[in-house]
Amino acid sequence: MGGRFAYKTAAAGAVDKAVAYYGGGIHNDLDTADKISVPIQFHFGALDAHIPLTAVDSIKAKFAGRPNAEFHVYDGADHGFNCSHRASYSRHAAALAHGYTLEFLERE
Repeated sequence: MGGRFAYKTAAAGAVDKAVAYYGGGIHNDLDTADKISVPIQFHFGALDAHIPLTAVDSIKAKFAGRPNAEFHVYDGADHGFNCSHRASYSRHAAALAHGYTLEFLERE
């Protein structure tokens, strides 16, 4: 829910930048993408059955050519890869995502 909330908050213009970790349902809400003018970063697991790569591709296509949109897809990672309390936790993907997020927040 947090990733979709970050996306919706960015679309509402309520934040200066947004980071969405595995935002389920974003691909069904792409009509609001054009409202996003702030920098936004997305993180997805390549093995996520809740958000298949076809959904990720549709989100990427909607943001194509926008320099303020950044995507990271982690091979071998499932939904919830960043939560150490889940079986799907991926230390490697979580570390990469954390680093990319900190760089993004500092840069933007």
